[in-house]
Amino acid sequence: MWFMPAHRESVGLRNIKRAPALAIVLLLFTHYQSESAMEQATGPAQVFRPALEQIQSQTRIPILLPTTLPSAIPEGSIKLTWGEVREDGYFISLYFSEEASNATFAGGFGASTRIPGLQNLPNTHRVALSGGRIGIFRPVSCGGSCAPANLWWEQNGVMYQIQIRLGSGSAEKGQQKILVETANSMVTARRE
Repeated sequence: MWFMPAHRESVGLRNIKRAPALAIVLLLFTHYQSESAMEQATGPAQVFRPALEQIQSQTRIPILLPTTLPSAIPEGSIKLTWGEVREDGYFISLYFSEEASNATFAGGFGASTRIPGLQNLPNTHRVALSGGRIGIFRPVSCGGSCAPANLWWEQNGVMYQIQIRLGSGSAEKGQQKILVETANSMVTARRE
């Protein structure tokens, strides 16, 4: 008669019981890896194409843009996308009109190799971004006119910035959520 030692039997049973848990972990890991790869494959939102054509060959800084625009900027409402190369970076502006003006500004995305000291900027606070990054958030501020909500973060020696024109009456937490979600959806625009 053949007998399996008790300790081997319990090890075998434990491994069988762990197998479903391991399969679930592997399934989730594979799902998130494919989701990340698909996000990279989709690239920036189509509305950025004209600006990318203007600036992509003129800057060495990786251009980061969201895969979709935030709900505060309906893509169908954008009439002009303008890219500008600066000495130390780039800035892409979105407008609700074919004429670029402060009144029709919807939002902007930029980067600079010049990294300013933002810790002394008034009315800002730190926010957590994906990948362990830390951003500096500044809500809409109004004086004679209203400045858009801003978010800055440093990544690989480059200071990235998002500006979104939001209503002055919108809650600060809501503004922060919109900008953080936008920053977390940024992908590198591939050079063509």
